[in-house]
Amino acid sequence: MKFNETINIANFATKRKVDLKSLVIYYSKTGNTKLIAEAIASEVNADLFEIQRQKDIKSSGFMLYFRGGFESMTRKNIRLEKKEIDLEKYDLVFLGTPVWAWRLNPVVRSFLKKVKIENKKIGLFACCAGSAEGVLADLKNTLKKNTILGESEYVEPLKKNTEALVKEARKWAKDIQQKAGK
Repeated sequence: MKFNETINIANFATKRKVDLKSLVIYYSKTGNTKLIAEAIASEVNADLFEIQRQKDIKSSGFMLYFRGGFESMTRKNIRLEKKEIDLEKYDLVFLGTPVWAWRLNPVVRSFLKKVKIENKKIGLFACCAGSAEGVLADLKNTLKKNTILGESEYVEPLKKNTEALVKEARKWAKDIQQKAGK
């Protein structure tokens, strides 16, 4: 009898990991965060949800950084495309953002004001040119009604060490998925 109970427990544990429904939510202007979001989603078989602005910033280069930085520093509310998302069906949520002017991206900030994420297991990631430490801390504070399982940052993954950073993101996502299944 104990042997059968062990088998049933093992089957339950395996089934639980398979049944863990995951979602990757992200915003990306330059493609860095999209690259990492897609790597994470493919690694853990997650659905993807891209946050989109109603009106995209048409600037590029310096003007993109200037305008985006201004929006970020002033905590501007951004109008978002109206897309429905049912968070209830997900056990694990990965949330990815670019860092603009050392702050949380205004598109992601606006999304989090509209969509309440609570009682979820969450992995946070950010793409930046320097450090995402402050942004990740801001996200943890904003999402304090959740269980944050981990955080990760990726410095300019489209420009530097693309393959290594994608591999690192995949490994990190798998680790977060395993933590969520416990």
